Amino acid sequence: MLGRAWALRGTAVLASAALLAGCGGAAGQRVRPVADSTAVHVVDPGTVPGLSVATRSEQDGRRHLYAAWPRIPGAERLTAALAAAADERIRPFLADTEDRTPGAVPELNVQWSLAAASGDVVGVRLVFAESAGASAGEARRTLWFDGRTGEVRPSADLLRAGDGLAGLAERVRARLGGKGDPARVTARADTFTSLAFNDVGDMVVEFSDNTVAPGSSGRIAVVLEHGDYAPLLSEFGRRAYTAATTPRPRLALHGPATPSPANSPGDTSGTAPGTTPNATVPPGRTDCSTARCIALTFDDGPGPATGRLLDTLRDARARATFFVVGTNADAHADLLRREHAEGHEIGNHTQSHRDLSRLTAVQVNSDVQRTQEIVRSATGAAPTLMRPPYGATNGTVAGVTRSLGLRQVLWSVDTNDWRDRDARIVADRAVRRARPGAVILMHDIHRTTVDAVPEILERLAAKGYTFVTVSELMANRKVPPGGRFGGN
Repeated sequence: MLGRAWALRGTAVLASAALLAGCGGAAGQRVRPVADSTAVHVVDPGTVPGLSVATRSEQDGRRHLYAAWPRIPGAERLTAALAAAADERIRPFLADTEDRTPGAVPELNVQWSLAAASGDVVGVRLVFAESAGASAGEARRTLWFDGRTGEVRPSADLLRAGDGLAGLAERVRARLGGKGDPARVTARADTFTSLAFNDVGDMVVEFSDNTVAPGSSGRIAVVLEHGDYAPLLSEFGRRAYTAATTPRPRLALHGPATPSPANSPGDTSGTAPGTTPNATVPPGRTDCSTARCIALTFDDGPGPATGRLLDTLRDARARATFFVVGTNADAHADLLRREHAEGHEIGNHTQSHRDLSRLTAVQVNSDVQRTQEIVRSATGAAPTLMRPPYGATNGTVAGVTRSLGLRQVLWSVDTNDWRDRDARIVADRAVRRARPGAVILMHDIHRTTVDAVPEILERLAAKGYTFVTVSELMANRKVPPGGRFGGN
């Protein structure tokens, strides 16, 4: 386990401050965070054709696990390397939490962002956040892909062979100041696992917790201006710099036009690009005070078969509620627009799927607000519902959601579809536990769950149920902003 007390992350705090100051811009506009020279440049994943998202998740009383990374057509070796990097953290986490002692549920969260995606270069930054009890910490790693050679490169390959690492170590030590121990900044590749660039082209050198500053809290990053580090760059490093600083990035890799639909074992489901057919007229709203209503809800998407799920719901004239994760939703605004156009409800499942009960109010606000903006940008309407990941909530979460006018939505039926990858088991569990007014929890990142939906719809319709959104279900309930609704 990574060990230290949580501290506010610089970029998260600054982004949140900007959102608090003015997130009410016109629909379709993104609010840029306050300038922070240590913030790594981020490419909009929606600009990369065919990009999909692999996810792995577990949600039970022993542990909370959520991991995600991108799949980019033509960069299959990069996908494999990212999966391997995630697995290096996941395997020991699963082993360490197999027999959990009483207390807070341990959590491992793996998030990604595109540090560059232009020409024949891709950079992907991974952040691993792990917590157990009162201790927690983060690790950071940025992997690069060279489309000319098909190689996956560590961050150290941005520097020229020979004296490149030594020169970088010397410059970082001079700028580290009191943030860490300069003696720990050695000219080794495993010291510099995360090198990227900021919005103005400076190099951002960031370190994992307990590497250059054992036992201290907070993210440590050093910024080098271009003129200082440029002489140290390798030929690939110069191309990476160009890719990260191109005003209008355009990725041109040689590879298949779309990702493989196959899933690997262990829930590495891909988020397939969605298509938006002619919008159907949403069915009329239902009065659940007289009808036998039930709400199907789907978390963590858009997922690998969300488009197929929408087809099934459309054909059955059934409405559902989708609690989307911001990183997935950002990559697939087309699916958000289709969900909205076809009469479904879109709820907020946060940006990074963190256990919100572990975070400060500023961190919770940032994570929720970012997804609000993504959904608003895609559909013109921000969510009014928020489902806390793992159902983990507390007074802090209630306070933030109340300030944002959001209601918290839990569930009354858990299909445990993440654990049982069998469509018949998922369908049987949903139908057997269904009651009028129930909120059924499923995940549209799992193909087997989507396979189960036609049977669920058929069997529950035969019992007289009408499929409605959560807001319809709770229309006759007085649930204030910040309050909780779990169905029945």
